[in-house]
Amino acid sequence: MEYHYLLDKQIKKMLPAQYLEDEAILQFLGAINGSFKNFDKSIKLADHAFNISEREYVTVTDNLRQQNEIKQRSISQLKDAIKALSPDTELNISDSGDDLIHIISFLQELITKAKALEIELIHSKDLAEKAAMAKSQFLSVMSHEIRTPMNAVIGFTHLLIHQDPRPDQMEFLNFLKFSAENLLVLINDILDFSKIEAGKVEFENVDFSLTDLIKNIRLALLQKANEKNIQIKLMMDQDLPNAIIGDPVRLGQILTNLISNAVKFTHQGKVTITATLAESKKGEATIDFEIADTGIGITPDKIESIFESFTQASSDTTRKYGGSGLGLTITKKLLLLLGSDITVESEYGKGSVFKFNLTFKTSRRQLNRHNDNEEFYALKSLKGTRLLIAEDNQINVILAKQFMKQWDVECDVAENGEIALTLVQTRDYDMVLMDLQMPEMDGYQTTRAIRELPGEQYKTLPIIALTASAMLDIQDMAFTVGMNDYVSKPFNPNELHRKIDLYSRQRERV
Repeated sequence: MEYHYLLDKQIKKMLPAQYLEDEAILQFLGAINGSFKNFDKSIKLADHAFNISEREYVTVTDNLRQQNEIKQRSISQLKDAIKALSPDTELNISDSGDDLIHIISFLQELITKAKALEIELIHSKDLAEKAAMAKSQFLSVMSHEIRTPMNAVIGFTHLLIHQDPRPDQMEFLNFLKFSAENLLVLINDILDFSKIEAGKVEFENVDFSLTDLIKNIRLALLQKANEKNIQIKLMMDQDLPNAIIGDPVRLGQILTNLISNAVKFTHQGKVTITATLAESKKGEATIDFEIADTGIGITPDKIESIFESFTQASSDTTRKYGGSGLGLTITKKLLLLLGSDITVESEYGKGSVFKFNLTFKTSRRQLNRHNDNEEFYALKSLKGTRLLIAEDNQINVILAKQFMKQWDVECDVAENGEIALTLVQTRDYDMVLMDLQMPEMDGYQTTRAIRELPGEQYKTLPIIALTASAMLDIQDMAFTVGMNDYVSKPFNPNELHRKIDLYSRQRERV
């Protein structure tokens, strides 16, 4: 309400008319009226100011309450987090204004401890890596030291078997060959297991005949089966592709492990190898493999553990049957790396069935078939081929010379890399068989030096790594320095013959 208007009306009603014409009285009434006007404005301003202050007070109060709730929640969450990080720590933190300071101080202490733990973990990781490297180097050295004499044992046994020995000598030589090859299988299992564990396994993609591969594996194991008077039967689907693309070495390893195990643990009856085309589409073929036997079988409680490292179905299996306990572990790990898996069904005392499937790309190539089990003495003559053998082990030199003599190959010998480098520059060779570990200059250094010699003939000279080192990246390193191929010792005479024949013919075409 505007009080000055009411006051002006009342005064004018009460005063006589003559006073309303008096100038002094009118000025007095105007002053009073102005004062009331100002009082009315002051009341309105006070009212407005009070309303604004009340709204601001409510807003500020709400904000403070919300901030306090957030603070309390944050403190509670920090306490929970600290308890989770350090459950054994007693937290005597109040909800006073200093609680955040205590928490921050405690967190700083935790961060300091975490950094110290991180340094310890880095140190432990470095030690683990050094230990892994030391293990790898140890296996590489032991591989070389064991495989070098094994090369001589197996190689000379091959030579003696085919030099018309007496029947009793033939029997002893076969025992020697069998034992040496079993020892080699154990060594290879340990090396392959180490490669898989280190993640160093690489798979080839080459054209090969699945039918030939399985037939050759059967032939390789047939003698052992015949000695036990058991059969190895093949059941091959007629619809299998003529050629597929994949890694025949690793597939052969998987099948050999499974089939040789089946033969080993079967005393009567048979081993059946089945390969069936499960699906064919868009240039790919999925093939089901099955290896069944009528052997000793596996008890239900042991089926899962047979795929574990260094584990066999019973404690006396190793003593009775031998083996490293790694064959099935390697098989399973290889299949997992190939995107597959293996299953087993078994009845104790009646036999076992191992199953897996793999998908391959199909090939249109027509492959030349050959028998990998052809005996070396029946191989064709390589007369006219001249090669250099870079090898420091005298026994292996004598062995290599014997094979070269069988194949009509002329050869020179270099006891170390320096001599090999000199001979390559003074004589014309079709190829070099290069050992990797030699005194003075090793095989890698010698190969690099040959490739750096001026002249195109040194760039194209075939160099084949012939070494007992079969560990991890040896093959990749050999190719990196300029070697053309790789043959592992103990070498298969057929494989070495094919390599020499292949590179000597390529040399002729050049």
